[in-house]
Amino acid sequence: MIDKSIDPSGSDIDFERNSIDEVVDFISNELTAVANELDEFITDQNYLALPTKGVALAVKAKLHLYAASPLFNGGYQESLALTNPSGKKLFSAADPSKWNKAEAALKEFIDFANSGKYQLYKVNTNGVYDPDKSLYELFMSYNSEIIWANPNQSWGAINGEGVDRRSTPRSENAGFACIAVTQELVDDFFMNDGLSIEESPKYSEQGFSVAGEDVTGRTEVGTYKMWVNREPRFYQTVFYHGRKWHLTNRVVKFNRGNGNDNTAADHPWSGYLLYKRISRNVHNQGSFPKSHYRPSIIFRLAEFYLLYAEAMNEVNPSNPLILEYIDKIRERAGIPKLKDIKPQIIGNKDLQREAIRAEMRVELATEGQRYFDVRRWMIAENEAGKGGQGGLFYGMNMGATTESDFFKRTSYENRAFTREMYLYPIPLNEIQKSKKLVQNPGW
Repeated sequence: MIDKSIDPSGSDIDFERNSIDEVVDFISNELTAVANELDEFITDQNYLALPTKGVALAVKAKLHLYAASPLFNGGYQESLALTNPSGKKLFSAADPSKWNKAEAALKEFIDFANSGKYQLYKVNTNGVYDPDKSLYELFMSYNSEIIWANPNQSWGAINGEGVDRRSTPRSENAGFACIAVTQELVDDFFMNDGLSIEESPKYSEQGFSVAGEDVTGRTEVGTYKMWVNREPRFYQTVFYHGRKWHLTNRVVKFNRGNGNDNTAADHPWSGYLLYKRISRNVHNQGSFPKSHYRPSIIFRLAEFYLLYAEAMNEVNPSNPLILEYIDKIRERAGIPKLKDIKPQIIGNKDLQREAIRAEMRVELATEGQRYFDVRRWMIAENEAGKGGQGGLFYGMNMGATTESDFFKRTSYENRAFTREMYLYPIPLNEIQKSKKLVQNPGW
């Protein structure tokens, strides 16, 4: 951590690592100092990427939440032995008070947000709240939920390269059909009654739906029952076999012989396509627009509601605001509140922690947070269906030659995760330049 000017031509440019606590304090103090110097709002379209006061407070809040999490707060036993040549310990033993700091930093941001700076994005249709439009349009333009976003257009055109084309079936005018989601993610979305697939009596993997069975009206008759009566976020995130494409109304299938199978390089290995954040206006045909500008969201309010609930739960599980902030997210998602369907978890730290993590999983699915969350919680070594990043990952049977054989959980990849991967290595060439840098555990 360099906090003064150093002559790079000097002889003494070899430095020891600072401790985690020193780094956190340094960054936190810098963010505190700069926050009130930043604009609260930026409305000029040319400068939307500039950080605001809200961004500084959000970064500080997330910094302290990470510092309080097990990976950086005494939970990674291997790191506790990491010592500089001078004898300084780089990681300290578990300190519960770090959760108090995290809660305070998150409260500071939430108070700022709730003063009219940000709000969850919601859309009404004919005077009635519409979760489907809300969840889709949230990602289609700048709005009140976005704290910070990259304004650059990097989504690509549907007739060129980019996310939209790679999330479009090949059977739909030259799509690439290669951004898939795992069966593990599919399983983690709730049912429309707000319960998990393990808890809900509505869930089944036996057979196909009949008329009137899907009370949500979001699926076609004959849909595999695994995908029927799921919550709105599921339908906004996952495109599954037998679903109709939004612009052409054509049924899309992924088994052999249907144009999107694994006989081509571009195919979804798991038998599911990503549907979240793609524009449903673009189409590689006729006068349809070929691209759609929207920002790439870095921070949005929903994540910080859940982070606030997480910190409060670690400090005081009886705090009624915990479920209140989780339920704000569930209400926007169009599913029942936990206080109504699971009052038995109120005040139970372990059950509330489980509920918060389950909500994060589906609310922030494919937004780049899960990778870091499972590491800071130190559950990345679990089995794949329980937060793990290693082991067998599943989808539908993309090798099926008949449609009936497609509907079978099938492993498509065996991934590796070992404990040293909780902290990646400092590059070897940097270690070799120094007599003072110590390597992370296991490398």
